[in-house]
Amino acid sequence: MKRFVALTAILLLSAGFALAGPIVPKDIGSDAKWFGHVNCEAIHSLKIVQDLKDKCPIHQQCQAKMEELAKKLGMNPMEDILGATLYSTRYDGQVGLALVYVKTLDREKMVSFLKEKHPDHKTTDYGSRTLYSWTDGHHGKTMNLTGTFVTDKLIVIGVDAEQVRAALDVLDGKKPGLAKDAPLLKGISTKALFACRGIDIPETYRKTARCPVLQNCKAATVVWAEKDGQITGKYEFTTDSEQTAKNFKAIVDGLKAMGELRCGNIPAIKKVMDGLKCSAKGDSFTATFTTSTADAESAVKAVMEQKMCPLCKKEHGPQEKCEAVKK
Repeated sequence: MKRFVALTAILLLSAGFALAGPIVPKDIGSDAKWFGHVNCEAIHSLKIVQDLKDKCPIHQQCQAKMEELAKKLGMNPMEDILGATLYSTRYDGQVGLALVYVKTLDREKMVSFLKEKHPDHKTTDYGSRTLYSWTDGHHGKTMNLTGTFVTDKLIVIGVDAEQVRAALDVLDGKKPGLAKDAPLLKGISTKALFACRGIDIPETYRKTARCPVLQNCKAATVVWAEKDGQITGKYEFTTDSEQTAKNFKAIVDGLKAMGELRCGNIPAIKKVMDGLKCSAKGDSFTATFTTSTADAESAVKAVMEQKMCPLCKKEHGPQEKCEAVKK
């Protein structure tokens, strides 16, 4: 699962349905066990993001490269992706699907780009659609991927053709999608900036998972949202024991203390850090974060303007490389 998520992220940066920035429940299979969604449209609209885009030289460099890529790809990944949903009906093996919602795309250019990158790709038909299958490398391993155009505003990519066909059946209404109040979505706003949830995480998967959170959790939810000038984040974990929940709290408390030690003397940053709270009750761990967009902007500005680096405790400009990072 993790290899698929990582590779999908790379694909998104390089590579009647509702136009989506928000989550579209009916597009996700009703038997999904986990999902993740990024609302790119909402994130791009945040003032703090707009300000960073205007001032960040790294973003400007990436933007120039993406514009050049768009000429070949037929879509600008930084501008045209409205949102992306990842989900799967199981945890084991190479599983997962990505639904990529876009403003616009050029099918001919995208297919030509695929042929150039993967001349050995294969095509099959499923109904009126063409499925494109290819092999990609990731961390020294290979993965078989299949993708297709659902419409000119929605692309599906999966780890194999079988899962893509199943996703198409959901999108075409031949199989049921998730209800808005389904356990996997209950309590999560479809307009969240970022949301992910895993339910019924099996013990067999937890034993082999590399993620330290999933190793110790039966269920996990993360939601970030923005509303009326307030940014909120919430982490809810159902852990495997009361002690694990306490351990998570101790880790978060420790990280917050380290942050206050390094940046607590900067009022704007301390005000934002004060918005982080966490608690452990029984086997449940919860961490919440709340700040106003204005305070977040002030904190970012303070970080960019400060001369004393919180990492190496030396004075240097924000564009210089920190010795602590080099080490």
